[in-house]
Amino acid sequence: MVNITEYQKCSCGAITLYTNNGDAYSCKQKNLRKFFPNIDLRKIERLPESYCCNHCVNHFGLDLCGCGSGEEFGKCDEGYPECKQPMQVVGKYTRVCAADAWI
Repeated sequence: MVNITEYQKCSCGAITLYTNNGDAYSCKQKNLRKFFPNIDLRKIERLPESYCCNHCVNHFGLDLCGCGSGEEFGKCDEGYPECKQPMQVVGKYTRVCAADAWI
């Protein structure tokens, strides 16, 4: 179970949820219930609105393709091996890195 401590809305339409261990998970607000069905944002600290978040700038998101294109997962046609997985999975990883990535 992931312990969400705070969240932030972005002007792009995404919400980023922050955990007590420093992880951050993002998705479009319309997809929030898909990934966090039991979350009640009224009970979590809200941070000031953002105008550039990991979702829109870095293409890190639960609902985004693992290749980093920014396309929705499952709707990307780039054809990279990373396209077979979402960019983030709650409780498992916060970003996909290619095998030959510098990080």
